[in-house]
Amino acid sequence: MKRTLAFGLAALSAAAVLTACSGRETVTGSGDCDPGITDTRITFGTSLMQSVAGPQATAATALFDEINAAGGVAMGDGKSREITYLAKDDGYDPARTVGNVRSLVEQDQVFAIQNLIGTASTLAVVDYLTQREVPLVFPMTGTDELVAKLDSRPVVAGAVNPQTGWEVSERAAQIRRDHPQAKIAVLYPNDSLGAGSLSALKSALEGSGARIVAEQSYEQTTPSIDSQLVNLANSGADVFVNFATASFVTQSLKKADELRWKPDTYIYSGATDTNFVLAPAGPGAAEGIHSFYWIYDVSSTEHDAIPGVRAWRAFAERNAGKVKTTDTIAATGYNTAQLLVAALEQMKGCTRADLLDSVRNMKGVTTDLSIQGVTFDTTPAYPYAITSMAPMTFRDGSWHYDAVVTRGNGR
Repeated sequence: MKRTLAFGLAALSAAAVLTACSGRETVTGSGDCDPGITDTRITFGTSLMQSVAGPQATAATALFDEINAAGGVAMGDGKSREITYLAKDDGYDPARTVGNVRSLVEQDQVFAIQNLIGTASTLAVVDYLTQREVPLVFPMTGTDELVAKLDSRPVVAGAVNPQTGWEVSERAAQIRRDHPQAKIAVLYPNDSLGAGSLSALKSALEGSGARIVAEQSYEQTTPSIDSQLVNLANSGADVFVNFATASFVTQSLKKADELRWKPDTYIYSGATDTNFVLAPAGPGAAEGIHSFYWIYDVSSTEHDAIPGVRAWRAFAERNAGKVKTTDTIAATGYNTAQLLVAALEQMKGCTRADLLDSVRNMKGVTTDLSIQGVTFDTTPAYPYAITSMAPMTFRDGSWHYDAVVTRGNGR
């Protein structure tokens, strides 16, 4: 059964439109409504590093404001509700995340936490949210710990980064195909993301001719990773698997360019932002690198003929002064906000359990910015919404996409 997910923006000249196939029977809400929802309003909260991820919350708020102005989101229980969205700054400090989330739950009485940013922040609050039975939907993390401890953390659903183990296995498949005798250098953060990524890479390369010849880790608090790059460049590696995040990707690409070290380079999908990560590395430093993603790069005009990209441009122009049309971070927030609306349109009751049920049963959902062939799909047994993504290569200042890869059904 295919249906259109309307946002109640028909009166707007460039209405956002989603399509989805629900793939299930009607779900009946149970009991009285939970805190954070009334017949006319539903409230969500998030915590993020304002200086970096702030545009995500700004774009989401702008989209919700448009939906509210047009009468609210038409939810699956037959009621239209306005969305209140509260965003607090945590400076990417998990201790501050904990305080923010407690405040959102206990003082602001939010219905759920939406699009929390970061693995460390997610893991810092997930046990508390589980105890309070408050959903954590569409968090921005791919940590394997979500699936490893799914039974003990039942409130998490729809994470909007690929599962680390799956992404790394797809990267290893590329290397085995294109560089069967690769000598690989690896840079990784000394945290659960880095350690998990390195372990997954080693497992995925077993039995192949590709081998890791150098490993270098770094602390998230270190000011420079230049020495690590020098060591990796001196290893003789012809493939560079870069699990670094954010500014450390910028540093590593810049240093590799300075050293004239030109291995075939693969970077983590969470660090592919053109404006904030790649461009600061310098002209040409990112040329030819590879990664994965699931929505179009709005910093480039390469895909402006696509209707969904045009819809994004129109949205950003309507909200000029708050949202930049080329801001890829804002586009990520817009995309995740559309996923939330898709879940609300499918949600048949007014309890937090109903929201979790909806987020865990999304089938074939597409958004304005989803790359052609990418859909967002969830199951109760797999707490990630990214189950298809496009391999991509950075050429001439923008990302270019190859055929979409889809995760197997063994969830």
